[in-house]
Amino acid sequence: MSPKKSKLRLTVPILIAASCPGFAPSAAAADTAATPAASGAGPVPTGYPPAVCGEPPPPAAAPLTRHSANAQPYRAFPETWQKALDAFVRDGHVPGAVIIVKSPSWGVRVGTAGVADLVSKTKISPDMQFRVGSVSKVFLAQTILQMEQEGRLKLTDPVLKYLGDDTLVAGIPNIERITVGDLLQMTTGIANYLGAPDIGYSPQVTPDKHFDADDLVKVLSKADGATPLLPPDFAPKQTYPNPYWVAVFQGQPPSPAPKPYPFWYYSNSNYILLGMIAEKVSGLKAEDVIGHYVMERGGLKDTYFATDDKRLPQIHGYTKWGAIPYPNQVYDNWCDVTAINPSYAWTAGAVVSTPWDLLKFEDDMFRSTTFLNQGSKEKWYRFVSADLHLGWEVMQYGMGGLMQPERTYGTARGHGGAFPGYKTLLYYFFDADISFVLATNSWDEEWEVAMLDAVMPLVSSAVTTPHPAAQAAAVTVRPDGSVRVSWQAGAIYGTSYSVYWGTDADKVDQATELAHAGVAMTSVTDPTAQIKVDHGRTYYWKVDTLAPGQSTPRVDGPLWRFTTKK
Repeated sequence: MSPKKSKLRLTVPILIAASCPGFAPSAAAADTAATPAASGAGPVPTGYPPAVCGEPPPPAAAPLTRHSANAQPYRAFPETWQKALDAFVRDGHVPGAVIIVKSPSWGVRVGTAGVADLVSKTKISPDMQFRVGSVSKVFLAQTILQMEQEGRLKLTDPVLKYLGDDTLVAGIPNIERITVGDLLQMTTGIANYLGAPDIGYSPQVTPDKHFDADDLVKVLSKADGATPLLPPDFAPKQTYPNPYWVAVFQGQPPSPAPKPYPFWYYSNSNYILLGMIAEKVSGLKAEDVIGHYVMERGGLKDTYFATDDKRLPQIHGYTKWGAIPYPNQVYDNWCDVTAINPSYAWTAGAVVSTPWDLLKFEDDMFRSTTFLNQGSKEKWYRFVSADLHLGWEVMQYGMGGLMQPERTYGTARGHGGAFPGYKTLLYYFFDADISFVLATNSWDEEWEVAMLDAVMPLVSSAVTTPHPAAQAAAVTVRPDGSVRVSWQAGAIYGTSYSVYWGTDADKVDQATELAHAGVAMTSVTDPTAQIKVDHGRTYYWKVDTLAPGQSTPRVDGPLWRFTTKK
């Protein structure tokens, strides 16, 4: 959702971010250390707890002195990408952000802006740990699907097959009609446990309070007077994507609605129950069973399941809108909310990771069979409509921690995450084979989506199809000492193209019209150029698209390479 879109809100916290369902509110920003609310902040609405910002925890005791175990060779963001990212910190929307982009054309690119901690002013890095929020659901879903792959459970199994002896679970309305697959795909109609103020308000009121699974489930049970959000009624004309239709039209669509559209509602309760099932089937604690199936098998050495607030991530989390979804800004400056006990999120949102580990995780899920074989992936890639709300109207949800949002620049698979002070995006644009990982240390407003929408069009609009082909060898030099190069225009057509070439990859990659020392340059109006080269040398080249007057006046091109014959 664009930051300028309508700010639709609920009166209870439901751990659902506008862009990435998880643990989030909405907000604006600035760039100074935290102080309690003063004259500039809005009043706390009636019915909400007081907005008191506590003392920030100290910076990480041991500064990061090594690279993440899964760090990959990379190049820095091209200039236009970096400027787009820098603007979010410069304008005070977030204290810091990290984005990693990986594709066959671009290789691995990393952009960072801002700081990990406003007190120490430590620069943010992809090697640093942060709270991933609801991306934790992907870790749990991969665990459940691997257990299914091993024959330890079925997606069609009733929940009560595993949790029937738990009186609290048995007391959840309509639980007897719900299967493991329904939990994975958010089609249960079970209410969100965060609607209970004692839990939903805890990050603000009692941030160090510990919860166990029973604490989270009992508020859903009939024994506690809970009622379901809606019965799990799968009749399409009654259950056409309610979240979007209700938000936009304040009511249900006319009947008959298109089918098939089972009832879909983003409820963290589904993934608490899945965590309980994982424990029951494996005989292990949630942190151990997820650790075995995902962290160990994937080699995610810097990722862990947080069970308390004692071990803090190196990237501190901040907010101006509070640690719960207040409907307005409540602090003048950034409030450090790093030290919140993550047990209130448990298997729905308690994982801590690094951007590098998330990239490895994403690669293993979508580009390999490290976790799921092809048969299991075919089950995972079964989608239902999940029109979340404005900005993400076209969205599907797969069989377990898998969103499929459609953007103007491509359709992705992955998940978003939010936890007080943090936002995460983990998306794989499967048609273009592009991985996108984002971490930012504020959960205010939907700035992470704005970053996605600012950077990805630049990634996907560059020139393509180079000739000589990328990494071509034995390219013939013409008698006049030149090689003719050509390319295909990208999604944005240029009125001209700037061609850069030379023997130093780093210099060519960072070259611009105003700064290209040691790099040759020519400007052409058609997608072809003749460039002067020597025999028996390796050259790097790129083409930037110039389109004055368009919404994107310049699109940086990827780095290509060829070697001439001796």
